[in-house]
Amino acid sequence: MLVYHIVIVVLALALFGQLLAQGGDAFLVLENSRPVGGDREVLTILGWGFATRAGRSACIRDLTGCGINDMRFSMGLGQILLSLVTLGFVRRVNIDYRLHAGNSPVGGA
Repeated sequence: MLVYHIVIVVLALALFGQLLAQGGDAFLVLENSRPVGGDREVLTILGWGFATRAGRSACIRDLTGCGINDMRFSMGLGQILLSLVTLGFVRRVNIDYRLHAGNSPVGGA
């Protein structure tokens, strides 16, 4: 009987750890960055990625033509709860990005 209680506690802690892990975010940034503008894209991943359209990509508007300066991938509390309730079948992920202003001439910045 004690073994069952230990297994239940371990599974509950694993579930809690998964909940906390989904709340984390990843942040990518260029060294010596010069950000300008930016926006947010929200992607919905279905069926643990198997039901999502193949070749699907998120397109951004890069008016400067210099590319992306930094990106942050994250999930809000509502998105985490949606993922938890659907057992990961539906996941919504925020992608926040800022564009790169380009390289300025020496002494121009």
